[in-house]
Amino acid sequence: MTPPTSHRTPAPQTTLPGRRPDESMTLLTSMMERPLDPGYAAAAEERRAAGLPPATSTRTPAVLVAVLVMGLLFATGALSLGHRDTTSSRARTQLVEQIQARRATADQSARQVQSLQAEIDRLQASALGGQGDLSGRLSSLALVTGSAAATGPGLTVTLDDARTQGGGSADGNPRTQAEADEGKVLSKDLQVVANGLWEAGAEAVAINGQRLTARSAIRFAGEAILVNYRPLTRPYVLTAIGSPDLEANFADTAGGSYVRALKDNYGVRVTMAASKRLTLPAATSLTTRYATVPGGGSATSGPGAASGSATTSSTTGSTGSTAPTDNTAPTNSMEPAQ
Repeated sequence: MTPPTSHRTPAPQTTLPGRRPDESMTLLTSMMERPLDPGYAAAAEERRAAGLPPATSTRTPAVLVAVLVMGLLFATGALSLGHRDTTSSRARTQLVEQIQARRATADQSARQVQSLQAEIDRLQASALGGQGDLSGRLSSLALVTGSAAATGPGLTVTLDDARTQGGGSADGNPRTQAEADEGKVLSKDLQVVANGLWEAGAEAVAINGQRLTARSAIRFAGEAILVNYRPLTRPYVLTAIGSPDLEANFADTAGGSYVRALKDNYGVRVTMAASKRLTLPAATSLTTRYATVPGGGSATSGPGAASGSATTSSTTGSTGSTAPTDNTAPTNSMEPAQ
């Protein structure tokens, strides 16, 4: 019988006769055959020769005492951390409740001021019933200065922060963020948009229900935006009353270009909607600076001041807006709210 053949040449034998194939791996071979260090083995043998167990038992009193002490330390640390967190949460909850209570009180006071102002307007209209020209001029000035609510066609512009991508600080505090959030709406943004609405021909503007006047201020206070010294919450809704083409006019102003840049470059959410009928509340922070006596003369406000058509200062606030002053009469697009 012919032995099988192969087209490959058999490999030559490299191991000499009488030698182990793994002789070059003596270290690995010794670790596999004797995993215990000889020193440990000798120590165990000495303990066994002396009548002691080969290893120390885990049930000795010293080991038990050490385990109990460690468990007590861990339990004490966990309780202290939990108590500290509970105290911080309780203090934060109390602060939030106080803020909400103070805000509710302020809102109630603002509603009471508006109610009293409406009563004053009724009494004033009744007293000027026989003076039609003076009554009409007073109504016009009330609309322009913002001391009376207004109704008419207009535009609503809503700004909101860009959607976050999961960034921010580990503790959720915006003041400890590694870098500024460029998608956050700033007080400067509201100033530019408000000025753009005035430039487009708006006759009355409000932000989140806060009527803008010639003395209004839009500014930052910490992380909050204040309008008329009242904190606002997002989204920020700017409502303007003007002509039906107010939206087209606003798009051509610097404010319209600024809004588009905020949306395209920083992801700020912007929506605009025209309405046939909007109602803006009256401003609650107006005070009489001086009064003019019909027929000439003037008197400053106070207990002895003469009655007459009250006017407000035309000094521009922090908005830098070109709001109509008391010398401007409203157009037909704005009328007193009923």
